[in-house]
Amino acid sequence: MFSKVKDFFSRHRRKFIVTGVVVGGSYFAYRYAMRKLIEFQEKQTRDFLEQTRRTQHYESTERTCNQVIVGLSSKMFDEIIKLLNSEAIMEQLRNNPDNKVELWNELKVLSLTRLTVFIYASSMLTITLRTQVNVLGGYLFKDNAKVGQQPSVTEDVREKYLSLIQHFLESGIEDLVEFIKKQVAEVMSGHELVQPITISDIEQIFWSIQMGVNSDIKNDPNSKMSKYVLPKELQESTPTLQQMFNETLDLLESEEVVALSSNNICRGFSIAVDNIAEYLDGSTGPKIQEVNANEVVDVTKQLLNINRIELPLVKLIPILLGITTKGMNSAEKPQNLATSLTTFYMVNDKIKTLGANIYESFST
Repeated sequence: MFSKVKDFFSRHRRKFIVTGVVVGGSYFAYRYAMRKLIEFQEKQTRDFLEQTRRTQHYESTERTCNQVIVGLSSKMFDEIIKLLNSEAIMEQLRNNPDNKVELWNELKVLSLTRLTVFIYASSMLTITLRTQVNVLGGYLFKDNAKVGQQPSVTEDVREKYLSLIQHFLESGIEDLVEFIKKQVAEVMSGHELVQPITISDIEQIFWSIQMGVNSDIKNDPNSKMSKYVLPKELQESTPTLQQMFNETLDLLESEEVVALSSNNICRGFSIAVDNIAEYLDGSTGPKIQEVNANEVVDVTKQLLNINRIELPLVKLIPILLGITTKGMNSAEKPQNLATSLTTFYMVNDKIKTLGANIYESFST
């Protein structure tokens, strides 16, 4: 009997070997596939958790950024109004002096300068803070992921990095005001106080101011933003702080930021034109008045006719001063120009996308 079994295994030895190899190989392949599947699932889970943490951290960073923008915008607008205060000139005009034409010409330049600085400064502040806070957020996220290691961004580095924007509030705005005032004075030198002005003329003046600003390659706030918003060099630095400072400079001088800033300025002037248009008919804005139960005044023609309204340039000056006499005030309804500009730049999709891309780049 045993000999028969032995003969059977001898005759079918190759089959048994092949079958064993196939069965054994299948078993090991199954084990290998299962191990790889488990590793893949674990990696997917880790990636999902990391992405969730990154998303939550980014959303928290965005909320913090918006709070900082609102807080510093208020200080910035107050500083602009202080630097371009019209009260002294207005007080002289109340006394009907002999040089009132000269004083009105000063107000002409001052009013347009203040409005223009409102637009440029609010854009520059928003872009800079969105950049800084997301650079810092990316560094902090990577630090949090390094378990048991010393963080690269200490509390001292964080405070010094965020305080860099104080340069803009303390001296950068003065440089911006001086530069823009020269451009405005040059553009307005050919406009007489009695010259009739329409909305189209106002838009042309704004365009001319932008072209004058853009033509000065060394001082253009769009391409040379860092010149105004950040110091030339760090007084006290660490390797990490210096690296963050250099990276921020590179970002603010990138083609993407220059294009974004230019687009912001165009949109900002459009917001200013809308604000001015509300006052050209002598009211504080278009109103619908009820005539009886079934009829209302049709204001469509009134709105369309705004483009045809003409008024002397001298009468436009109080409007310009009026819409720039107040700073940031989120509670005021309707929003004044300063609040409208800050709100628009803060929720602008392109600026938010810039911040998201910066955070993604520095957190991975």
